[in-house]
Amino acid sequence: MTTQLTPPTGRPATAPAVDRPTRSAAARLLPIAGGALIAGPLLYVAGMATSPPADSMAAADYVASLARDEGQTALSALLLHYGNLLHALAWLAAPALVRGRRGGTLTVVGALLSALGLVSVTGLVLSDFWTGAIGRELDPATAEALFTTVESSAGMGVVGTLTLLGLIGPVVALAGLARDGVIGWWLLAPAVAALVLSMALPFQPLLFAAFALVGAAPTVVVGLRLLQRSRAGAV
Repeated sequence: MTTQLTPPTGRPATAPAVDRPTRSAAARLLPIAGGALIAGPLLYVAGMATSPPADSMAAADYVASLARDEGQTALSALLLHYGNLLHALAWLAAPALVRGRRGGTLTVVGALLSALGLVSVTGLVLSDFWTGAIGRELDPATAEALFTTVESSAGMGVVGTLTLLGLIGPVVALAGLARDGVIGWWLLAPAVAALVLSMALPFQPLLFAAFALVGAAPTVVVGLRLLQRSRAGAV
């Protein structure tokens, strides 16, 4: 004879435990990357807005502008440095948004170009501390000559060329994401417009900060998409 055990009256049976799927380390990085793609461009905008104004982009005027106010030069350089750094590393997470077969290669190539180019900018920006220091410590002619010598070196030429990838890469990545349907194609318009205007007009801090703000809009949208994908994966 068999017997069946039943729970005592008034006490419900205990439901079996359900194991929740463990999120991967890569999935946990998505909200960090999303936040960085929002914060990075905004820090960059602030860095452009606080850039020391110069009478022209001639070497002598540029050195004098960075030497004029040590605090402003440091603030602008740090904002630009960390803005580009966050922006650069966060782009590497953008290909995680691609779900279809279209746009994947473009997004990966654009993300890699963005990371390499923007990281190069972070290093280049730190030379502002050195440039400001020689402008304060040396006579104008010597400071200009030293600055020109360093800027014309082969190594600086390589770094300067790589920084151009930081301008091209985001546009390529945005095109890949648009092709996959992650974002709308119209978001390429502000990115391209900001790039063209900044290359066509002479540098002015507030004007270029406005260009950077317009150009940041598509990147912020990508950051929001990463945050949305992270929340959807956490459900």
